[in-house]
Amino acid sequence: MRFCDLFISYKLGLKDTKSTIRFTKLPPYRKVFLVIFLTGIIISGIMLIFIHNLFSFIPAGLSFFSLIIFFIIDSQKSNTKEMLEKHYIPYSKKRMNMIIEILKKYNIDIKNLDSLDMLIEEAKYEQIKCDYLSQFKKPFKLLGSIIIPIIIFVARKISESTAETQMLNMAVSTIILILLIFSLIFSFAPIAKDIFYRDYNRYDEFICDLRQIKLFYSKTNYLITLDLQRK
Repeated sequence: MRFCDLFISYKLGLKDTKSTIRFTKLPPYRKVFLVIFLTGIIISGIMLIFIHNLFSFIPAGLSFFSLIIFFIIDSQKSNTKEMLEKHYIPYSKKRMNMIIEILKKYNIDIKNLDSLDMLIEEAKYEQIKCDYLSQFKKPFKLLGSIIIPIIIFVARKISESTAETQMLNMAVSTIILILLIFSLIFSFAPIAKDIFYRDYNRYDEFICDLRQIKLFYSKTNYLITLDLQRK
Protein backbone atom coordinates (compact mmCIF):
# COMPACT_ATOMS: atom_id res chain seq x y z
CA MET A 1 0.00 0.00 0.00
CA ARG A 2 1.06 3.61 -0.51
CA PHE A 3 1.57 4.35 3.18
CA CYS A 4 3.95 1.40 3.41
CA ASP A 5 5.89 2.79 0.43
CA LEU A 6 6.01 6.24 2.02
CA PHE A 7 7.21 4.82 5.35
CA ILE A 8 9.98 2.79 3.68
CA SER A 9 11.08 5.93 1.84
CA TYR A 10 11.13 7.73 5.19
CA LYS A 11 13.35 5.05 6.76
CA LEU A 12 15.72 5.23 3.80
CA GLY A 13 15.81 9.00 4.20
CA LEU A 14 16.75 8.63 7.88
CA LYS A 15 19.70 6.44 6.93
CA ASP A 16 20.96 9.14 4.58
CA THR A 17 20.48 11.85 7.23
CA LYS A 18 23.17 11.13 9.79
CA SER A 19 22.38 12.38 13.30
CA THR A 20 25.80 11.56 14.75
CA ILE A 21 28.66 14.06 14.66
CA ARG A 22 32.04 12.91 13.33
CA PHE A 23 34.95 13.00 15.75
CA THR A 24 36.84 15.39 13.48
CA LYS A 25 33.87 17.79 13.51
CA LEU A 26 33.55 17.90 17.29
CA PRO A 27 34.58 21.02 19.22
CA PRO A 28 38.15 20.76 20.61
CA TYR A 29 37.06 20.42 24.26
CA ARG A 30 34.82 17.46 23.36
CA LYS A 31 37.68 15.70 21.59
CA VAL A 32 39.97 16.18 24.61
CA PHE A 33 37.46 14.87 27.15
CA LEU A 34 36.52 11.93 24.94
CA VAL A 35 40.18 10.90 24.63
CA ILE A 36 40.72 11.30 28.41
CA PHE A 37 37.62 9.25 29.24
CA LEU A 38 38.42 6.36 26.87
CA THR A 39 42.11 6.34 27.86
CA GLY A 40 41.26 6.07 31.57
CA ILE A 41 38.81 3.21 30.98
CA ILE A 42 41.32 1.28 28.82
CA ILE A 43 44.16 1.76 31.34
CA SER A 44 41.92 0.56 34.19
CA GLY A 45 40.97 -2.52 32.19
CA ILE A 46 44.61 -3.38 31.50
CA MET A 47 45.59 -2.83 35.15
CA LEU A 48 42.75 -5.06 36.35
CA ILE A 49 44.00 -7.87 34.12
CA PHE A 50 47.66 -7.70 35.26
CA ILE A 51 47.67 -6.09 38.73
CA HIS A 52 44.35 -7.04 40.45
CA ASN A 53 44.22 -4.35 43.14
CA LEU A 54 42.27 -1.22 44.05
CA PHE A 55 44.77 1.06 42.26
CA SER A 56 43.42 -0.34 39.00
CA PHE A 57 40.25 1.72 39.50
CA ILE A 58 42.08 5.06 39.83
CA PRO A 59 42.24 5.80 36.05
CA ALA A 60 38.56 4.90 35.68
CA GLY A 61 37.72 7.18 38.61
CA LEU A 62 39.63 10.01 36.99
CA SER A 63 37.75 9.35 33.76
CA PHE A 64 34.38 9.70 35.46
CA PHE A 65 35.58 12.82 37.29
CA SER A 66 36.59 14.32 33.93
CA LEU A 67 33.10 13.42 32.67
CA ILE A 68 31.57 15.62 35.38
CA ILE A 69 33.86 18.49 34.37
CA PHE A 70 32.87 17.91 30.73
CA PHE A 71 29.15 18.30 31.50
CA ILE A 72 29.85 21.53 33.37
CA ILE A 73 31.86 22.98 30.46
CA ASP A 74 29.47 21.63 27.82
CA SER A 75 26.49 23.35 29.47
CA GLN A 76 28.06 26.79 29.18
CA LYS A 77 26.15 29.23 26.98
CA SER A 78 28.92 29.75 24.39
CA ASN A 79 29.45 26.01 23.87
CA THR A 80 25.73 25.29 23.68
CA LYS A 81 25.31 28.07 21.13
CA GLU A 82 28.19 26.68 19.04
CA MET A 83 26.65 23.20 19.00
CA LEU A 84 23.25 24.67 18.10
CA GLU A 85 24.53 26.73 15.16
CA LYS A 86 27.07 24.27 13.75
CA HIS A 87 25.35 20.93 14.30
CA TYR A 88 21.77 20.90 15.59
CA ILE A 89 20.23 23.52 13.28
CA PRO A 90 21.87 22.14 10.09
CA TYR A 91 20.76 18.61 11.02
CA SER A 92 17.18 19.76 11.75
CA LYS A 93 16.97 21.57 8.40
CA LYS A 94 18.38 18.60 6.53
CA ARG A 95 15.93 16.21 8.19
CA MET A 96 12.91 18.47 7.63
CA ASN A 97 13.86 18.98 3.98
CA MET A 98 14.16 15.22 3.57
CA ILE A 99 10.66 14.67 4.97
CA ILE A 100 9.16 17.47 2.87
CA GLU A 101 10.67 15.98 -0.29
CA ILE A 102 9.23 12.55 0.54
CA LEU A 103 5.77 14.02 1.18
CA LYS A 104 5.92 15.90 -2.13
CA LYS A 105 6.98 12.69 -3.87
CA TYR A 106 3.73 11.10 -2.70
CA ASN A 107 1.67 14.18 -3.62
CA ILE A 108 0.97 15.24 -0.04
CA ASP A 109 0.55 18.95 0.53
CA ILE A 110 2.42 19.93 3.71
CA LYS A 111 0.01 22.84 4.20
CA ASN A 112 -2.98 20.52 4.24
CA LEU A 113 -3.46 19.80 7.93
CA ASP A 114 -6.10 17.15 7.29
CA SER A 115 -3.68 15.09 5.20
CA LEU A 116 -0.98 15.35 7.85
CA ASP A 117 -3.43 14.36 10.59
CA MET A 118 -4.54 11.36 8.53
CA LEU A 119 -0.89 10.31 8.11
CA ILE A 120 -0.34 10.60 11.86
CA GLU A 121 -3.40 8.44 12.59
CA GLU A 122 -2.32 5.86 10.00
CA ALA A 123 1.17 5.75 11.54
CA LYS A 124 -0.34 5.14 14.99
CA TYR A 125 -2.50 2.34 13.56
CA GLU A 126 0.47 0.67 11.83
CA GLN A 127 2.56 1.03 14.99
CA ILE A 128 -0.02 -0.92 16.98
CA LYS A 129 -0.10 -3.62 14.30
CA CYS A 130 3.66 -4.13 14.45
CA ASP A 131 3.52 -4.85 18.20
CA TYR A 132 3.12 -8.61 17.79
CA LEU A 133 3.19 -9.44 21.51
CA SER A 134 0.26 -7.14 22.30
CA GLN A 135 -2.13 -10.01 21.51
CA PHE A 136 -0.61 -11.99 24.40
CA LYS A 137 -1.28 -9.30 27.04
CA LYS A 138 -4.77 -10.54 27.90
CA PRO A 139 -3.73 -14.24 28.22
CA PHE A 140 -0.79 -13.17 30.45
CA LYS A 141 -3.15 -11.18 32.69
CA LEU A 142 -5.48 -14.17 32.93
CA LEU A 143 -2.54 -16.45 33.71
CA GLY A 144 -1.39 -14.01 36.41
CA SER A 145 -4.82 -13.96 38.05
CA ILE A 146 -4.69 -17.77 38.21
CA ILE A 147 -1.09 -18.10 39.43
CA ILE A 148 -1.28 -15.51 42.24
CA PRO A 149 -3.91 -17.41 44.32
CA ILE A 150 -1.89 -20.61 43.84
CA ILE A 151 1.28 -18.88 45.09
CA ILE A 152 -0.59 -17.52 48.13
CA PHE A 153 -1.95 -20.99 48.93
CA VAL A 154 1.51 -22.60 48.61
CA ALA A 155 3.04 -19.85 50.76
CA ARG A 156 0.50 -20.51 53.53
CA LYS A 157 1.24 -24.23 53.49
CA ILE A 158 4.97 -23.57 53.66
CA SER A 159 4.54 -21.10 56.52
CA GLU A 160 2.59 -23.70 58.51
CA SER A 161 5.40 -26.25 58.23
CA THR A 162 8.45 -23.99 58.68
CA ALA A 163 9.87 -21.95 61.54
CA GLU A 164 9.41 -18.18 61.73
CA THR A 165 13.10 -17.46 61.05
CA GLN A 166 13.16 -19.73 58.01
CA MET A 167 9.98 -18.12 56.74
CA LEU A 168 11.50 -14.65 57.11
CA ASN A 169 14.65 -15.70 55.23
CA MET A 170 12.56 -17.22 52.45
CA ALA A 171 10.47 -14.04 52.17
CA VAL A 172 13.57 -11.82 51.95
CA SER A 173 15.16 -14.11 49.35
CA THR A 174 11.94 -14.13 47.31
CA ILE A 175 11.66 -10.32 47.39
CA ILE A 176 15.29 -9.94 46.30
CA LEU A 177 14.78 -12.47 43.48
CA ILE A 178 11.64 -10.65 42.27
CA LEU A 179 13.45 -7.29 42.31
CA LEU A 180 16.35 -8.76 40.32
CA ILE A 181 13.98 -10.27 37.76
CA PHE A 182 12.10 -6.99 37.30
CA SER A 183 15.41 -5.10 37.04
CA LEU A 184 16.57 -7.44 34.29
CA ILE A 185 13.24 -7.13 32.47
CA PHE A 186 13.31 -3.32 32.57
CA SER A 187 16.99 -3.31 31.51
CA PHE A 188 16.56 -5.59 28.51
CA ALA A 189 13.07 -4.48 27.45
CA PRO A 190 14.35 -1.56 25.28
CA ILE A 191 16.93 -3.84 23.64
CA ALA A 192 14.34 -6.55 22.96
CA LYS A 193 11.96 -3.92 21.57
CA ASP A 194 14.61 -2.69 19.13
CA ILE A 195 15.30 -6.27 18.02
CA PHE A 196 11.73 -7.57 17.62
CA TYR A 197 9.96 -4.27 16.79
CA ARG A 198 12.52 -2.42 14.73
CA ASP A 199 9.88 -0.17 13.20
CA TYR A 200 8.13 0.69 16.48
CA ASN A 201 10.45 3.58 17.36
CA ARG A 202 10.59 4.65 13.72
CA TYR A 203 6.83 5.23 13.81
CA ASP A 204 7.32 7.46 16.86
CA GLU A 205 9.97 9.43 14.97
CA PHE A 206 7.73 9.68 11.90
CA ILE A 207 4.81 10.98 13.97
CA CYS A 208 7.07 13.49 15.71
CA ASP A 209 8.46 14.72 12.38
CA LEU A 210 4.98 15.15 10.94
CA ARG A 211 4.04 17.24 13.97
CA GLN A 212 7.14 19.35 13.39
CA ILE A 213 5.99 19.91 9.82
CA LYS A 214 2.58 21.02 11.10
CA LEU A 215 4.13 23.32 13.67
CA PHE A 216 6.84 25.04 11.61
CA TYR A 217 5.78 24.66 7.97
CA SER A 218 1.99 24.81 8.18
CA LYS A 219 1.87 27.53 10.79
CA THR A 220 -0.29 29.94 8.78
CA ASN A 221 -2.95 27.32 8.05
CA TYR A 222 -2.79 26.11 11.63
CA LEU A 223 -3.52 29.60 12.98
CA ILE A 224 -6.38 30.08 10.50
CA THR A 225 -7.89 26.76 11.59
CA LEU A 226 -7.67 27.78 15.25
CA ASP A 227 -9.39 31.12 14.48
CA LEU A 228 -12.18 29.30 12.65
CA GLN A 229 -12.63 26.87 15.52
CA ARG A 230 -12.87 29.73 18.02
CA LYS A 231 -15.48 31.51 15.89
